[in-house]
Amino acid sequence: MKIKQIHFAWDRYEDKEQILPRFRMFKELTGWDKRKLTVYVLTNFDTTIEQDLERIYLLRDMGYWPYVMIYDKEHTKPSDTVRKIQRWVNMRAIFETTPKFEGYRN
Repeated sequence: MKIKQIHFAWDRYEDKEQILPRFRMFKELTGWDKRKLTVYVLTNFDTTIEQDLERIYLLRDMGYWPYVMIYDKEHTKPSDTVRKIQRWVNMRAIFETTPKFEGYRN
């Protein structure tokens, strides 16, 4: 089977203890790099900005591409922190060159 890319989702921060070992195991078994491994990260639902950033950093450090999805995006403003995080993460070239959100100039 030829697979170009596979997508996962990590919606709930509290699932961290169940999800992380499985992501590590999948990475070990396949040996795939981040170009094939995207994880949708739901933000602005029941998490803090710190928890969202923690998930993003963990995924990147494990060799996955996080992709930020904002819950109820229609009710956020472009100047909201969650929107800035989404722009930083989802623009891969910027995400690769700016390792920490604090260093991102938007």
